[in-house]
Amino acid sequence: MSENKRELLPEQQSAAHELSKHVSVTAGPGSGKTTVLVERFLHILRTHKLNIDQIVAITFTNRAANEMRERLRDELNSILQATSTTERPQWLKYKRTLDGAVITTIHGFCVRLLREFPVEARVDPQFVLLDEHRTAMLLDAVVEEVLSEFISGGHLDVSRLTLGVGRARLADGLAQLYREVRGKGLSLEQLALTTASSHTAEEQLDELLEELDSAMDSFLSVPRTTPAARSNRQRVVDEWPSVRQLLSKVPAHEQLADYCQAVENFREDFRPQARSPIADHVHALDALVWDKELLGQVPQLCLDVFARGYALEMINVLTRIDDRFKEEKQKISALDFDDLELRTLALLEQPAMLSRTAERYRFFLVDEFQDTNAVQKQLLERLVLSQKRNSVNLFIVGDPKQSIYGFRGADVTVFQNMTELMVEAGGVRKPLLQNFRSQPSLIHFFNYLFERLFQPEEDAPSSDKSVLRTLGYVDHESSEPKREQDDVGPLVEFLVSTKSPEHSYEARNERDLRELDAQQLAIRINSLLAENPQLKYNDIALLFRAMTQVQTYEIAFRHANIPYQTVLGRGFYERDEISDLIQLLRFLDNRTDEIALAAVLRSPLCGISDNG
Repeated sequence: MSENKRELLPEQQSAAHELSKHVSVTAGPGSGKTTVLVERFLHILRTHKLNIDQIVAITFTNRAANEMRERLRDELNSILQATSTTERPQWLKYKRTLDGAVITTIHGFCVRLLREFPVEARVDPQFVLLDEHRTAMLLDAVVEEVLSEFISGGHLDVSRLTLGVGRARLADGLAQLYREVRGKGLSLEQLALTTASSHTAEEQLDELLEELDSAMDSFLSVPRTTPAARSNRQRVVDEWPSVRQLLSKVPAHEQLADYCQAVENFREDFRPQARSPIADHVHALDALVWDKELLGQVPQLCLDVFARGYALEMINVLTRIDDRFKEEKQKISALDFDDLELRTLALLEQPAMLSRTAERYRFFLVDEFQDTNAVQKQLLERLVLSQKRNSVNLFIVGDPKQSIYGFRGADVTVFQNMTELMVEAGGVRKPLLQNFRSQPSLIHFFNYLFERLFQPEEDAPSSDKSVLRTLGYVDHESSEPKREQDDVGPLVEFLVSTKSPEHSYEARNERDLRELDAQQLAIRINSLLAENPQLKYNDIALLFRAMTQVQTYEIAFRHANIPYQTVLGRGFYERDEISDLIQLLRFLDNRTDEIALAAVLRSPLCGISDNG
């Protein structure tokens, strides 16, 4: 029986049919969460007299939205075949209006609201939506322009950073930082205040120096019993006044290298071994000045005060980037994905808009909530949980253990925090721990393994769960197998190698380890096919954490005569060559589109560098 026709288990039915409260569902892989989402959508239609577009189903991708729409269409067809005459018109209406159902991504929903209320949102109703590639192109151009502006304007801190790290790395870092700030919904004004307050005040240096003087006096007052110890003590006495003078103030830019070298030399040349009777005194001085890599409190404070000016200057650069980025987008009436979320969030700050959306949309169903970010959480919180409104219901489903989009701003703690807010508002948690996808022996293996892996590290700063959650820890929840065992063979193998199966040399670096791993995999694949004549190469798949090292494995497979096909893990329209072609078509359609022109010139189609 297919998954979408399977009878719901009690846990699934409880999650799908609880409509009087907010529901947060933790659903592991293979738990039938899509079945639960579809059933909840249908149950809302069964029990509430409302239009189909009053239910908002938010998925992570457009593909997932289309799949859910098709699942609903199939279910509606089944219901129409079995329904009575009196109910048939209503279900027929739902089927006819299904294409108008709000089943979309979070960005698709934001577009819908902004186009519905353009005046209130202060946007052009015909705004252009910039894809990620065009947004990155425009942002890179703005960052380069702003850097040139600050350097030519005599901003010494920016010029020094450019010389220190290189212009390309500084530009990339600023662009990434700007994206992270916007993705988290942070205000640059508030970020400036937080940055200023997070750095140590120079006044604290005097207090720390008094502590250092006291520790040094105690260290020097201890009697030495050997000639070597007495000699070391005298050398420290002679050197200390000049070192103390150096530590008495924060170094200027021109003095920073000398300052760091002097502190390092003071440690290397004058720190004695921490042995009795001076062990405690040496450890105290380690904490203040002698710790390795300038980690003593005094040099750390000086470096922190020194860095404060650079940090605040970077905020000024980010603020200027933000202004210029907005100006450039306004010229072409364009919004990017972050704009969609931020503009919608600002729109919902208006009480009238909040009331109108509450009247329009009654139920929110959100899939893959573990991959949402702070701004998206604020959006849903404002739509559903603000002012403790009872007219709107929220249902979220996700699995913190499957949160993999941190590089795009997703934050696993958002799921946990949102769940707590929902419970505070009278909602409930509904875990789905069943697994219909994997064989029982495989589930038992991973339960055994992950129960031990999902534990805080020994040096974790706290055992308090609330603190650990902020560090990304999630609790282990054992899965319950529901599929019958249909393979008695080994389902998990560990292949461990420190030497090449064909060569005798030891792995010297990460590249060697990759090559050894690829060679061993090639040998194992060929042995599998030799042992199992019915097995084919296309029955085997290799999954990588990242595709950056895949060429190493391709080379090993070619040497072993193993046919392979590399799948990049991106959609057709996200491939670089297709994106370049789309930008060319955009420019041909609109010769004033400078962003598309820049993308084409940078692409392999023209091969012109930024400096060209």
